[in-house]
Amino acid sequence: MPNYRRAIIPGGTFFFTVVTFERKPMLTTELSRHILRRVWKRVQKRHPFVVDAVCLLPDHLHCMWTLPEGDGDFCLRWSAIKGLFTKEYLKSGAQDGIRNDSRKKRGEAAIWQRRFWEHTIRDEDDFVHHFDYIHYNPVKHGLVRQVKEWPWSSYFKYVHKGFYNVGWGNGQPIADIKNMRE
Repeated sequence: MPNYRRAIIPGGTFFFTVVTFERKPMLTTELSRHILRRVWKRVQKRHPFVVDAVCLLPDHLHCMWTLPEGDGDFCLRWSAIKGLFTKEYLKSGAQDGIRNDSRKKRGEAAIWQRRFWEHTIRDEDDFVHHFDYIHYNPVKHGLVRQVKEWPWSSYFKYVHKGFYNVGWGNGQPIADIKNMRE
């Protein structure tokens, strides 16, 4: 098994991709959205982080978080979110996937892929690139033709704040990243 090393940078900003087990398209159902929102807020209250951007797709999600000064433990947060979600999702009567021997041995449900992708945001250009990537992702996957057609992202929050125009989606970066992050 590979030895995964994560960049632990207290107060850093990170891009994440988190995927469902076997890419089961369940995250945009009403039940999943409701549970995810509830556990996300619970974890965020206990272990604060700022959500800079988020997009929920049927089988994965992308987001960008900024952690508090002196705290770089995003693994704790993801473990809590995925664990609480799994408990509540299964308790609601939803079914998990077919567990392989390894998952059975560890007592793991088949809701999420075990790991997640993380990227440390290096600078303002990297932030803008990942910020736009997150919001454009439903178009990239062919789920909608225009960004404004996808309801499960932070895109409209930033339209309302004036950082995107409602027709954005042709690769133009947002107007003023410095003011957005303050």
